[in-house]
Amino acid sequence: MEYVGEQNIKKLCNFYVSDLHLSVMLLPYISKQINEDVEITTIFEKLKKENVETILDKLNVKNKEKIMQINWFNNANLDEEKEKLIDEKIKKAINNGEKNHKKITIIIGGNKSYVLKNNEKIMKYLKENKGYTDIKIIDCYDVEEVGENMASIIKEYNGVLNTSGEKAV
Repeated sequence: MEYVGEQNIKKLCNFYVSDLHLSVMLLPYISKQINEDVEITTIFEKLKKENVETILDKLNVKNKEKIMQINWFNNANLDEEKEKLIDEKIKKAINNGEKNHKKITIIIGGNKSYVLKNNEKIMKYLKENKGYTDIKIIDCYDVEEVGENMASIIKEYNGVLNTSGEKAV
C-alpha cells in the first residue's frame, strides 16, 4: 500500500496472453466492482471492443449495460488526442471518486512503457490533488512482452489480479 497525503493507493498487476484472455479475467471483476459502487476507469493501449462484447454476452452478469457504459476504448485518432483523452479520463475518475466519496479503480493495459507512462500521470495528478482518495490501480501486462520479467514486476505490487480475484503477494 502506498500513501500520498490522505490518499490510499493499492497497486495490483495482471498478466494476459490475448485480448480475449484479458476480457475473461477483467469482466467478472469489473462487474463486482460496479456492484460495490466503485468508480471505474480503463486505459487500454489496444483492446478490441468486439472481444469485450463477445465475453460479456457469454457471462452471467446483471449489469452488462453499466459495464459497456465504461469508456473502454480510446476513440481519438492522433497520439496527441489520445494523450489528452487519457489525461481527462484520469482527472475525471479521481475527481468523481473524491466528490462522491467513492473508491476508484483505474485499469491500465498495454506494453510496459504504456503502463508506466500512465501510472506516472496518475501519481502526478494525485500529488497535485491532495484530497482523500481510496484508489486501486491495476496494471495489465502482455505476457509475451514481459516474458521472464514477470517475477520482478510482481515484486513492485501489493497483489495480483487473476480469474479468481485479488491475491496478495
